[in-house]
Order: sequence, then structure tokens, then C-alpha cells
Amino acid sequence: MKVQVKETNYKALLIIYCLGLLIGGLFVGMVAPVRTVIQTDFGLDDSTGIWMINIYTLFYAALIPIIGKLADKFGRNRIFSVCILIFMTGAIICALSSYVIGFPLLLVGRVIQACGAGGMIPVANAEIGTSFPKEKRGLALGIAAAVSGISNVLGSGVGSLIVDLVGADNWNVMFFVAAPICIFLFILSKVFLKSNTTAESGKMDFAGSVLFIVQVLMLLLGLKGLDFFNLKESIVQPNVLIPLVLAVVLMGVFLLVEKRAGDPVFHIEFLHSRPIVVTMVVSFFIGCIIIAMMLVPEYAEYIMDAPEGSGGYYMLAIGITSMIGPPLGGKLVDKYGPKIVLVSGLLLMVISYSFLAFYVSTSPSAISLIIGLALVGLGLGFAMGSPTNYMILENTSPKDSTSAIASVALVRQIGTTIAPAIFVGFTTNNSGVVGYQQMLTCIAVFCVLAIIVTLFYSPKS
Repeated sequence: MKVQVKETNYKALLIIYCLGLLIGGLFVGMVAPVRTVIQTDFGLDDSTGIWMINIYTLFYAALIPIIGKLADKFGRNRIFSVCILIFMTGAIICALSSYVIGFPLLLVGRVIQACGAGGMIPVANAEIGTSFPKEKRGLALGIAAAVSGISNVLGSGVGSLIVDLVGADNWNVMFFVAAPICIFLFILSKVFLKSNTTAESGKMDFAGSVLFIVQVLMLLLGLKGLDFFNLKESIVQPNVLIPLVLAVVLMGVFLLVEKRAGDPVFHIEFLHSRPIVVTMVVSFFIGCIIIAMMLVPEYAEYIMDAPEGSGGYYMLAIGITSMIGPPLGGKLVDKYGPKIVLVSGLLLMVISYSFLAFYVSTSPSAISLIIGLALVGLGLGFAMGSPTNYMILENTSPKDSTSAIASVALVRQIGTTIAPAIFVGFTTNNSGVVGYQQMLTCIAVFCVLAIIVTLFYSPKS
């Protein structure tokens, strides 16, 4: 697939795809703070209500590689436009669930939303990365990563703000507002993104796609139930063992089907490429590190003895510097390459998490906490998005770029699925500040492991 974009279209292309990243990212976090409001309206308990979030993350992860393959086959811009409409449809269905059918319809809408977001996000990164000239690629990917970071940080705040403005009884407005935004974005995409990619001909690997989706769903479902501090007992529980066994069996069947497929949905040769495998492993650890952000408010409230719910304000320290890091890191990637920027960001996080664990936790103050979190955000801004996307793009052909980025996104999502149970385990198994110190040290160790793996990276000649 050869990309042909005129110089004058670069700015429009970047704006449109960044808007896609923004809306896709916002709706990842918007539902979390409003979950209790929605489940109260439907008369649900926490164990049932949490599925409005779980089902989104599960299908989002499972569908990303499939939609990435569709984008490589039928054209990224075309799939991006379709995914905008799919995302809008899912949002409207979620909104209508408050009037008819109820929670089951909300879950259907969340699955459809996940399908749309699973297309917009990897397609946007792939198109930005392949469209811009190499000397500007890092900066463009950095800007895209900054937008993704902003949307994830702002998502929960936007969700709370909308409900505060319209009232808890009108929570469905949060979903309705997606419609005009998506329509506007769809029009922009049809006007400015014409003929930027050419589609490939050939039959879609339908059997492989279905097997892949089901095996990923089973894998993530099983991993969600694991207790890593009580592994022997938790792994034999039916809700863990059955999905994991099914995932392994389906993986074997999937590999057999892919060997015979003319155009496989997942390129097995990716696993034979050292730079791609290194990028995937690093992306797994980055997923673990990113999801640790969800525990920052709880940690801040504990060490500062702050009121419950106030810890989110300390997230602003991470949010602000994580916005600065990606564009700056992207420019450095263009100049020095992704490896040194990625290692620098990870090393900065090792230092900042160690500072939080061994200094801030024992001698807490608002200033030292904000400094530590700001350094975390800066390191995260350097490490997330731009370097790994750059690494995967320089080791794959343009025609497979979306599939490759989607595969990396899936691996990162597996990290975000596994890590929370590990981090929370430290705080629940150790009372007081010791549990938080061990949690923060574990995050720093993940950063060290990511650095070690990155050192083995070298682009294919």
C-alpha cells in the first residue's frame, strides 16, 4: 500500500486523525466515574455494573488486530470513516438503553463502541506514521500520542462534568453528545482524506478472524480472574481455568488455520522478526506501566491523608507533563531514533517511581509528591506511543503497517489487563505504606525490564 499525501494535506490529516484519537480515548475513561450512577439507575450491583467497562476493554482488545487487517486490505481512510459511524452508532445505542431494554442494550452499545474505537485508534497511528516523511514522523507520532494521553486523562473528568451539568438522571446525554462530534469528524474525513491509501484485493481470512477474536476474549477473560498472590488456588477456579484452556486450544487451531490462509489475519512472520518481538514485549510492559496511573489517586489520598475522591487532582501533575513529553520525545526520535528516547523515558520513570516509593512515601509533602508525579508523567510521555509505533513502522512494510500497530496495541492491552491485579495485590496483602512502596517498586522494576528488552532492539536492515 503506497501512501500519497500532498504536503498541504499534512496538517488536515494530522488534525482529523488526532480528533479520532481524542474521541476514542475520551470514551475509554468517561464511563468509569459515571458507572455507579448508571448501575444505580438500572438497579445493579458492582459485580454486574463493572461489565459496562469490562466488555468494552475485552472487545476493544480482541477487535483491534482484525480491524487493523481490514484497514490494510480495504484502505485505512475508508475503514477510519466507517469506524467513526460504528462508534457513533454504539454511543446512540448506549444512550437509548436508558429508555428501552436497559442494561443488556447498554452492553451491546459498548461492544459496538469498542469496535469503532478499535478501528479509529490504530488506523490513525498507522496513517500518521506512514504519511509523514521520515524526518517528521517522530514528531507527528508524538503529537498523536499526546492527544491519546490527554484524552485518557480528561475522559473521567469530562464524564463527571457532563453528569454534573445535566443531572444523574440524564447520564445518557454523555453518549448522545458523541453523535454530532462523530458526524462532524466523518464529514471532515470524507472531504480531506480522499485517495490517501489504496486498498488491496483478496479474500478476507474470515475463519482466522473469528478464531482470533474468540481466543483473545477467552485469554483476557481468564487473566482478569487471576490472583497473582494466590496463583495456585485462583488458576483452578472455573472462571479462570475454563477460559484459559479454551484460549490455548483455540490458539492451536488458529495457528493451523493461519498456515493455510492465503492472506492471514495475523502475520506469523511478525514473531520471527527480532525487532518486532522486542517492540511487542516492550509494549506489554508499557501497558503495565500505563495502567498503574489508575492507582495514583488512591496512593496520593493515603500518604497525604486527603479526603476520598480528592486524589484525582494530583493526576494533573502527570497529565500536564505527559502532554509535553510526546511531542518533545517525537522530535528527539526524528533526530536520534526511537531506542534512545524510549530508554530515556523508561529510565526517568525508574528514578521517579523510586523517588515516590522511598522518599515521598516516608516523608510525604504536596510539593515532593507533585514533583515525583510530574517526572512520572514526563517519562511516560517520552515512552508511550511515539517510540514503539515508530519502531514497528520501520520494521514492517506500509501495506502491513496497520495490522502491525494493531498487534502491538493488543499486546499492550494484555499488559493493562494483567497488571492491576499485581499492583493491587501489594496494597491488599501489605497494610499501610509498605504495600504502596512495594507497588511503586514493582512498577519501577517493570520499567527496568522494559529497558533491558529495549537494549536488544535494532531495526532490520
